Amino acid sequence: MTVAAADLGRHPDLPATSADPRSKRTVGWFGATALLPMVAAHVVGASAVDPVLDPISWYAFVPGGGELILAGGVVLAVLGLILTVRMYRAGLAVGAVPALAMIVFAIAMVLVGAFPTDPPGTAPTLSATVHRVSAAAAFCVLPLVGLSLERSIRHPRSSLPHGLRTAARALGVVVVVFLVVHLSLVFFADSGILAFGLIERIGFVIMIGYLFLLAATIDREGTNAPVQAGRSAWHEVSALGGGVGSGGAGAGAGALGRKAVEVDEPALVLSGSRSAGLAG
Repeated sequence: MTVAAADLGRHPDLPATSADPRSKRTVGWFGATALLPMVAAHVVGASAVDPVLDPISWYAFVPGGGELILAGGVVLAVLGLILTVRMYRAGLAVGAVPALAMIVFAIAMVLVGAFPTDPPGTAPTLSATVHRVSAAAAFCVLPLVGLSLERSIRHPRSSLPHGLRTAARALGVVVVVFLVVHLSLVFFADSGILAFGLIERIGFVIMIGYLFLLAATIDREGTNAPVQAGRSAWHEVSALGGGVGSGGAGAGAGALGRKAVEVDEPALVLSGSRSAGLAG
């Protein structure tokens, strides 16, 4: 890398890359919208469902509870599809795994609300089986999305990809606990095990937080951010070259500096402020 390109990393007044947080805003709006039906279901079923002992799916047995669960699931399904489109447009998703995982997540969230579970103490039905398998599938596929994106980001600009990998692994542990709870629910639905309601509600909050992290990674590591950084660097070096290049030698140095940055701009864009260390 040339000295002119490397020198850009030593200018403290060089504007930093500004990422558009539109995906985080989207998760914020959709997440709040999905939480509203869940809160409403807790209010409607406060006298019938214990939020610590009983699973969320039991709100389907109170008036309007099934519709509220379905509404929350549909909102999260649409959010998953929006994030899928954006991660591919940002150049972060590679191959079919992220798309397939998010499509499975979206379908599963709809099926969870469309197929209610069985009332306590009754024989299992097909509807309850679809409900439980869909709930488990929604949690199982999300870690695949984060791990796939983290592997595809070769030149991270922040610690978000590493955090996404850590969160994906942590979510995998939550999935194991979730599956254990759901398997217990199949055989011991009336046992009053504390984890039934508590783990599901914690898992729901973790899911929203994980989608926030996924959105932040899309905003910060997408292809739009380096274009802005490259343009800022170009204007900075052009201004420096123009100011110094009033004479013959200065003009030649300014032109040389602009040419050097123009040639090495892709490398500068990928490495950002770390280019100074690489060029030493």
